[in-house]
Amino acid sequence: MTRTLYVSDLDGTLLGSDATVSDNTRSILNSLISQHGVMFTVATARTPATVVSLMDGIEARLPYILMAGGAVWDNARRAYTHVQTLADDTVGRLLSLFDAHGVRPFVYRQHGNQICVHHEAAMTNREHDFITPRLGTPYKRLVVDGRLSAADPDPAMLMFAIGDFDRMRALADDIDRHHIDCSYNCYHDVAEAGTGILDIYRTGTTKAAAIRQVAAECGADRIVVFGDNLNDIPMSSVADYSVAVANAFDEVKAAFDEVIGSNDEDAVAQWIMNDVTRAL
Repeated sequence: MTRTLYVSDLDGTLLGSDATVSDNTRSILNSLISQHGVMFTVATARTPATVVSLMDGIEARLPYILMAGGAVWDNARRAYTHVQTLADDTVGRLLSLFDAHGVRPFVYRQHGNQICVHHEAAMTNREHDFITPRLGTPYKRLVVDGRLSAADPDPAMLMFAIGDFDRMRALADDIDRHHIDCSYNCYHDVAEAGTGILDIYRTGTTKAAAIRQVAAECGADRIVVFGDNLNDIPMSSVADYSVAVANAFDEVKAAFDEVIGSNDEDAVAQWIMNDVTRAL
């Protein structure tokens, strides 16, 4: 029988509009995993600080792909297995660029299995609203610096900024113009129109690359991916089949093979259940 790896984005895809996994989705996935050995995991821009609790109650046995492919997390051991990090000189060039645009980023640094999130003291309301709910776990803590520095004993995993989309887009375009050695995702926040998110990683970091790695490690010979946002599009490059939810951006629907129900209809879990049933 074909060994299929099912990989779903979280926000706007597996998670409903209330940013939780529904009881029905959880029940379907657990049944498929326990009865049929279905290989299921998630690929998200989030970190363990929120993913561990969001996935609570789902008996996924595979590692989670986090930080848009920047890290792979073994949830059973509560530990990172693979981490991509940015070079100090790259961080320095990026900090200068952020400063030129009047944007204060968050710099995520790995301290063992915890993330230390560095930021200057002043925060916008958006930045405060973003980071505050993510600090009440053992997996992430906030470090307030007088001024961010490129050099630190803890390696940088991610640089993150949130603000008006046009400003984030202009900053991303400047990264290209200055030929800074990194990979980035610039995309709309699904929860707030007009808000943009900029994630910056080590060159070559993508959900697609991490999916390929997990697929090889678990012996999958078929990959199916699910997504809704622009940063999910690269997943289709390694997938045998790609599925967009109904609430996905038009660009995602155009790039993927099929469009199904929305994230509020348990559409991902239902599709996997139907796919497994067809294979029996």
